[in-house]
Amino acid sequence: MASLNTPYGILSFPTLFQPKPRADGGDPVYSAVLIFSPVYQQDPAYKKMQDACIATAKDEWGDKVNLKELKMPFRDAGEKEGVWAGFERGHTFISPWTKTKPGIVNAQRQDVLLPEEVWGGQMVRMNLSPYAWINSGRKGVSFALNHVQIVRTDTPRLDGRGSPSTVFDDGVVSEEETESPF
Repeated sequence: MASLNTPYGILSFPTLFQPKPRADGGDPVYSAVLIFSPVYQQDPAYKKMQDACIATAKDEWGDKVNLKELKMPFRDAGEKEGVWAGFERGHTFISPWTKTKPGIVNAQRQDVLLPEEVWGGQMVRMNLSPYAWINSGRKGVSFALNHVQIVRTDTPRLDGRGSPSTVFDDGVVSEEETESPF
């Protein structure tokens, strides 16, 4: 199974440090959602992702497979608009997952080891592997999550929580002001 890198996208629902079941009674997995704006849908890496899904389907079911009948991993974020923060009309998203812990690095490719350093709203790219599946008579292609690279952390958090440096931007507190009134 070949791997490929995604274009930049916005991370949502990261479950990258402690696996959780995707459904009741299911096996725990590591997962995340990656949202692509229309700008990043024009990136050549996005086209490579689409082409890899088609190639995976044809490898699995032959050249005459009806691609319109397959479930592909790209979904319209507009269907979640107003329900989940960060999902907007014109955006698409994917939901890759894996049973083994993915590697996580920052923009300098240094390991990210703390869960608090990863949150929904960061700009990331992922390393993925497409795979074909059949489930309950339905066929499709999905992505296995291999690794995540966090490329920007100064983007707004999807949970609305501000960073400490921005919520305390009301001025410098002097030593005298820090004495306890009690």
